[in-house]
Amino acid sequence: MKFIFDFDDVLIDNTKQLKESLYRHLGQAGVSRSEGDKYYAKIGGTRFWLKDMLAYFNLEEGLYNKILEDVKDFVNKELLEIIKKLGKDNCYVLTHGNENWQRDKIKSSGIAPLFADVIIVSEQKKDAIEKICARYKDEKIVFIDDKAKYFDNIDMSKCPNLKTILYDENGLAKLKAEIKAS
Repeated sequence: MKFIFDFDDVLIDNTKQLKESLYRHLGQAGVSRSEGDKYYAKIGGTRFWLKDMLAYFNLEEGLYNKILEDVKDFVNKELLEIIKKLGKDNCYVLTHGNENWQRDKIKSSGIAPLFADVIIVSEQKKDAIEKICARYKDEKIVFIDDKAKYFDNIDMSKCPNLKTILYDENGLAKLKAEIKAS
């Protein structure tokens, strides 16, 4: 059995903890939350890279590393214990966003050594999922993501061995049940 884990809001608490940490650091540097929100609304999504945001506000690059230092504190420790038991060869990270920003967050989190591969995409996740399903066509593949939209466009005829789990408030329990059932 192989497992594909989303990074933001599955492996780390991006929305609540990292985002709040980022705004706290920006505020200490003189950038209000509303200014930060306006910048993100303009740039947003896969084009967002914190280094660009800091440059936009003329802030020192050292702040980038300071913010990244916090990432390790936002790791989903309970999920990581499960991943350690599943084994590196059975686990993948698949994340969506700016490659530089995602890679730096993953490196700072310290979790990369627990995974066979870290895949960063700027568009849809479906192609990467379909490739993993094809590579391990004789094994069950479990894809865990906090956004159902990434399940919608997967060609299930190419992925008959795929099971998806929405990582919501019951996500960890659903994953544990899936592991136990196998």
